[in-house]
Amino acid sequence: MKLTKVLATGVAGALLAGIAGVAMATSASAADFGPAVTGDILWFDAQSTGLLDSTLTSANQVDGSLQPDAVARPWKTLALSASCPAGTLTIQPYVHIPAPGPEIDWDAVSMAASVDTKDAQGRFYDSDPDQLADRMNKPQIRAYATAQGGTATLPYVVVCQGTAGAPLGHFTTPLTVHVTAPSPTTAITYSIPKASLPTRDGGWDSTGPVVTATTTDLMAAASGADLVLTANVAPSAAAGTVTFKEGATVLGSGSVSSGVATQTVTAPSAGDHAYTASFEPSDTAAFGPSSGSQTYTVVVGPNGQLTVTLTVPAAPVVDGALTFSVPTAAVALSGQRDTGNTRITATAQLGGITVNDTRRDGLLAGWKVNVQASDFTGAKGTLNAKYLGWTPALPTITKETAGTLAVQAGSGVTSALDDAKSTGLGASKTLAATTGTGRGTTALAAALNLAIPAATAEGSYTSTITVTLVSN
Repeated sequence: MKLTKVLATGVAGALLAGIAGVAMATSASAADFGPAVTGDILWFDAQSTGLLDSTLTSANQVDGSLQPDAVARPWKTLALSASCPAGTLTIQPYVHIPAPGPEIDWDAVSMAASVDTKDAQGRFYDSDPDQLADRMNKPQIRAYATAQGGTATLPYVVVCQGTAGAPLGHFTTPLTVHVTAPSPTTAITYSIPKASLPTRDGGWDSTGPVVTATTTDLMAAASGADLVLTANVAPSAAAGTVTFKEGATVLGSGSVSSGVATQTVTAPSAGDHAYTASFEPSDTAAFGPSSGSQTYTVVVGPNGQLTVTLTVPAAPVVDGALTFSVPTAAVALSGQRDTGNTRITATAQLGGITVNDTRRDGLLAGWKVNVQASDFTGAKGTLNAKYLGWTPALPTITKETAGTLAVQAGSGVTSALDDAKSTGLGASKTLAATTGTGRGTTALAAALNLAIPAATAEGSYTSTITVTLVSN
């Protein structure tokens, strides 16, 4: 039986719908497949338990096998490499039986009932365990292959169906069938071309290359009369090279070690400096490139020492802005020796840091505040900043006007005197970071804790603390 496409109304239309319900179980007209859709039909020997993205790979893709009548159909999951036309509700597979005359007269043998399952990218697939009783070993297919001398090539079609099963388009691939005897209990050999799976970027093939995005944050800290640029690359497992520039001028480059690369700028002039750090991964198949840029104002003080201030440009007023302020007063650490003269310790409060986010909804994003201290310098020598630690305070949110602003304090940092592996605040550390976006003002603070060796020479030492606000 074949079904032709008829436009009708009233009683005639209702009658055709009734006929279609019976006829579609065994055959359909080629005209009812709709236009051809570019893409591939894919078979897998694995049962998908959910989204195709994480279940099916090229390792379990099949292009044919030997199946006796007692075994289920050749595939446990049928999938499409591209999306069906808009409005598609279900898909259904057929084998089209060639015959003399136009394709509209060819029979189409249903290989499974229609299904409506889709993956995360909206591509349809069929992995219904209740349908595994449908066989490739259909009488019409066997009869056609036998008439062709035992081997035949037929169109294998998957139809994209809309409301009431109306065909909106179809995918097709050649199916080669070989029968060794006309008996319905003997095996059939079959195959289809083994098409390439979409890449992971397209939502598939977990065996393909996975490119992990990276981020690069740029910090600057004074070191005597010089400026040390530090690029923090995340994730830290990403190996590669960071190139440092001021405008279009290359300052140098360095390899990333444990997520960090540095560059020393010798005696920069006073004024504003716009620096950029660009990360290029060694393994481009595993990690992506990234860059970070900041503008710093350099002030040359007595004895040529630098004071560095980060300048964050304001966003247009109409869109709001993400801004922050830091205290201008010096933080005094007054040291004292313990009774056994084994160490010198000092504490102080680092406060007065506020972040104000007034950006409109379309621009709202997370942010974090990083802090880094330069080495302490004095007339008697230099003291490494690794000896300076802290305990961040719980952030205080005020004036929240929209969204769900949530901010989490960073981790505590121990002096290298207590933990030999600690870099203290000599390396960039996070004071606080958002866990929820919203407009509002957040106050940040931390308790500074210094612990230095007792052998440190008496005198006054100065360090510059650089505070950086980064929008995600």
